[in-house]
Amino acid sequence: MSFRFFLLTVAPPLLGVGLGYLLGGRRAGFRTVRIRALWLVWLAALVQFAQYSLAGVRHVVEDVAGLPMLALVFAIVLGWLAINLGGWPGAIRAAGLAIVLGAVLNGVVIAANGRMPYDPVAVAKVSERDGLETPKNEPAGPGTRLAWLGDTIPIPGLRKVASPGDVLISVGACAFVVLVMRRRPEEAASTEEAVTRTAEPKGANP
Repeated sequence: MSFRFFLLTVAPPLLGVGLGYLLGGRRAGFRTVRIRALWLVWLAALVQFAQYSLAGVRHVVEDVAGLPMLALVFAIVLGWLAINLGGWPGAIRAAGLAIVLGAVLNGVVIAANGRMPYDPVAVAKVSERDGLETPKNEPAGPGTRLAWLGDTIPIPGLRKVASPGDVLISVGACAFVVLVMRRRPEEAASTEEAVTRTAEPKGANP
């Protein structure tokens, strides 16, 4: 399992569950929020796993189709969020928007360079990977576009670097889980009532 796959897909929800319990939340909170098309989340996780673990699949998609697989992952996640954001309460929607922004930032820098650039100085602080170029990453240089959106944030404890988009996605995903776990059935009922009132035509009988 790659660091980026773990950072964006596995760690934030797990951390969110732990924090949710510490803050008095319960798993029952997930029954108070309508989450549609959840299969898209699993599809995005599967595509990202294939990118880092199945070189043959990556070759077909990236070399033959000319489409970075990370861009495909972000497109799936953005589609799922677009389906769901409108029906979520304000705070949970804000967490979803943080995920959207993070995915967009990562997608923009990858689209601008073909790969995710990383800052060799930041990498040198946490590992010995300085100068390494892979099918997924390349060191930033004078010709790199939007280098500040690449992997520029050193994480000494993990000996890795992350991008601003990674941070937003991780924080948003963690906050999403915490906020959902802390919701109570009565809050969900009041939200549904407000939505129903808004949807009623003007002049309708109370």
